[in-house]
Amino acid sequence: MRKSDVQVNTALFQWLNEQTDLTSHQVDLVDGFVFMLRKINKHKKIRLISERAPHPRFWRSHNRAFGYERQIMKEATEQLYRFYIDVAFAESFIKQEQNQLMITEAGLQYLTASKEAQLELLFHYIW
Repeated sequence: MRKSDVQVNTALFQWLNEQTDLTSHQVDLVDGFVFMLRKINKHKKIRLISERAPHPRFWRSHNRAFGYERQIMKEATEQLYRFYIDVAFAESFIKQEQNQLMITEAGLQYLTASKEAQLELLFHYIW
């Protein structure tokens, strides 16, 4: 997957901006992406239910951690998770083998980067 293949819906980022607590140092966009990669790393292999689609159970802890549990957020979170997966594949942070998702060495290196560098990479897909 190339960078140009990653589709970004501006409504997704409007919603994400509305979720951001301006008094906090947490940046949901980066923190959520890092959370996803760390979870893949922790479990080593994540089962896919279809092409590039982790089992919905994979996202439940993410929803709880970031407060995205309300049904009204379902469409926005699905777009966010698609963005995360697309970027992770475009950057070769994850790979798919048969029906499983795994982190790569590039993904592990991203996890050790500064938060600013992590955010900058994600912003390249938005602008």
